[in-house]
Amino acid sequence: TYDEWYVHDGYARGDTLYAGHIYDGFFSIIDVSDPAAPVLLGTQDTPNNFTHNVWLDDSGEHLFTTDERTNAFVGSYDVSDPTDILFEDKLQSDPGSGTIPHNTYWLDHYLVTSYYTYGVVIYDVTHPDNMVEVGHYDTSPDHQGDGFNGDWGVYPFFPSGNLIVSDIERGLVILAPDYQRACWLEGTVSDQVSTAPVNQATVTIVGLTASDITGFDGQYGTGYSQAGTYDVAVNAPGYVPALVSGVELVQGQVTVLDVQLEPLVSFALQGVVIDAVSGDPIPDAQVELSSVDYAYGTVSGPDGTFELPAVFADSYAVLAGKWGWRTACPAPQSITQASGPLTIALERGIADDFALDLGWIVSGGAATGGWVREVPVGTVLQGQPSNPGSDVAGDCGEKAYVTGNGGGDAGTDDVDDGSVVLLSPEFDATGMVDAHVRFYRWFFNAGGSGNPNDQMIIELEDGTSSVVVATINANSPGTGAWLLASIDISDHMAPTAAMRLRVTVNDNAPGHIVEGAIDRFELIEMSTTSVQDIAEQLFYSIRPNPSNGAFEVVGGPVGGTITLHDATGRVVWGPVRTMGGTTAVDATDIGAGTYLLSVSDVHGARTTERIMIQP
Repeated sequence: TYDEWYVHDGYARGDTLYAGHIYDGFFSIIDVSDPAAPVLLGTQDTPNNFTHNVWLDDSGEHLFTTDERTNAFVGSYDVSDPTDILFEDKLQSDPGSGTIPHNTYWLDHYLVTSYYTYGVVIYDVTHPDNMVEVGHYDTSPDHQGDGFNGDWGVYPFFPSGNLIVSDIERGLVILAPDYQRACWLEGTVSDQVSTAPVNQATVTIVGLTASDITGFDGQYGTGYSQAGTYDVAVNAPGYVPALVSGVELVQGQVTVLDVQLEPLVSFALQGVVIDAVSGDPIPDAQVELSSVDYAYGTVSGPDGTFELPAVFADSYAVLAGKWGWRTACPAPQSITQASGPLTIALERGIADDFALDLGWIVSGGAATGGWVREVPVGTVLQGQPSNPGSDVAGDCGEKAYVTGNGGGDAGTDDVDDGSVVLLSPEFDATGMVDAHVRFYRWFFNAGGSGNPNDQMIIELEDGTSSVVVATINANSPGTGAWLLASIDISDHMAPTAAMRLRVTVNDNAPGHIVEGAIDRFELIEMSTTSVQDIAEQLFYSIRPNPSNGAFEVVGGPVGGTITLHDATGRVVWGPVRTMGGTTAVDATDIGAGTYLLSVSDVHGARTTERIMIQP
């Protein structure tokens, strides 16, 4: 008996067991020569950490795996030394579609694999470190992408050579395969000047999905099922892209193509972060530049200036922010050596969309599910969203604070066995008329044993004491969705110069699935405009934001109105009636600046969003 971990699928040869531990995300190799006393020889994680199936080749030196997850890979491993298992390659069929591999079998240096919704797939694994798809038949053309439909089992071992397929909807399907050897393309990418290997170079056969990314040794391996003459594109961060034309691929052979890339010339980029009104420099502001290939970050000096010493020309998204100012994220811009210094202006205000780390404090003693500032990875429990799958639209970046973000099943990284706490930096709410703290919150609580009994507790602190302003539980409205929350500080305590927001999510015995999230925090003075009476449940989004003045309001109440106000409260656009769908706004003639968009319902309740119109 071997019960160290749950075994979902196993393969035995001689006195050795190869076991797939689906819920633990790895396979193990066990010596079972003495069945009464199995000996663990080695373990290995698989590409998507949900090891459903394992299969050995005839030599016993190579093992192949499937992970039963969306967009998962088939993996190959050198298991010739069970105590030192080596990863060789991974391959994904129909990339980006969401299709899920189920079971794979080895036959005569081919893998025959069942894929939900995609059908039967054949890989040539003559070279286990460079697997190539050479055959495919879709048994369920009415189903595509993610989901558990179609082929979930294929058997390739009959003397006839026919493939016996089990299709969930169609039943038995019999196929006659035409096995063809692959055309392999392999080589090394190096620096034209130093001759050093180039890491993270992408090598693509133009017009195909066949590609690979080099490692630290600069080596790559890919291929295709059809012989012919192809162009090969090679791209790497920091290098001039290369295109090699007329590369001949031959069936059953390896074509070696070594490529040298010309390094790009970097340049120093200077800039300054200033206050949008006074023009004064802002020290200690965070500045980030990012593109598809590059990412840079720095902090402004005492005089507000910053320098990035080695930047490559590209189109960059720019972020800049500091607690006490609103984060700026102007439209992406082309930055070259001729661009000149950047000037980034920040508006004063207490606001945080979590695009940058502005100093929130994380604590708590739960076993899992601690607060993290990341792009949310959605999870689902019984068809209901558990962890959010995205942040709130209309702010800078795509990050939010979420309780655990490991993806997978709903229970993989939710809050377990304790509490997790998120505490804001201090903010000064004195001298404001009708000061409100506003943010979007997410809470989900379900599953487990008995009725869910967990909470999200929201508190305000004034520097010496704290008060609970809201307790959200499984019976609160809108669980499993982003809800706008607005707190009138004076309803709970006198505003001070040392205030904080504290958000606690707890998992109480006997334990349930519990997730929380926070996004788009801000401190606003409601009476600076004529827009009052924030309603927590007027839901809508604005896209794009920032814009040139032409944008859409998605959602909002049926029969309500949309109005744009300037900083003085003056109406500059609208009101226009909403019908709960998508409302197009054309405010391209009101000029660049920051405005408040007001959405009201038929009862007079209103909520506002800050929008930015750029030239």
